[in-house]
Amino acid sequence: MAASNKWLMSSVAYYLDFFTVPLFILLALYLAPVDPVQIVAGLLAWTLVEYSAHRFLFHSLYRREHWTHHLDVLAYIGVSSWKTSSTFALLLLCAWYVELTSVFIGAVAGYFFYISVHYVMHRPEHWAYRFIPRLVANHDLHHRKGIEKNFGVSSPLWDHVLGSYMRPSNRT
Repeated sequence: MAASNKWLMSSVAYYLDFFTVPLFILLALYLAPVDPVQIVAGLLAWTLVEYSAHRFLFHSLYRREHWTHHLDVLAYIGVSSWKTSSTFALLLLCAWYVELTSVFIGAVAGYFFYISVHYVMHRPEHWAYRFIPRLVANHDLHHRKGIEKNFGVSSPLWDHVLGSYMRPSNRT
């Protein structure tokens, strides 16, 4: 399959979410009281969004763009921060309006965990790499050509629930 440079971006655009996402979380914390149950619901919702986007969008509709990441895991490939920030701003307004700001906090914290873990799992020299060996093994298996399994990056939950989990062998 041919790669696509459509999602290639500058290093600034790639790393910007690591700055803007915590700001959205802080703003949401300022706007409304915290509800721990809603935060957990938001985290759970995020894991389903992450799994669904990776499996049903990145591996079908945007397959060529995503394949570029599979070919060069260190390239600045992804969804631009202006798109994620615009989406988060709209979602925060809606969540605040319907009094579900803590759901927003959970979901956006889940996204932050996802981008952080995904960044680390492709950089074995990173200090945090040693803390996520199972996630790394799952994701390494996912990156093998011809294996359409293990779509959950930050959690294998939905891979287990929806039957797309493949256990990495001990020999890898």
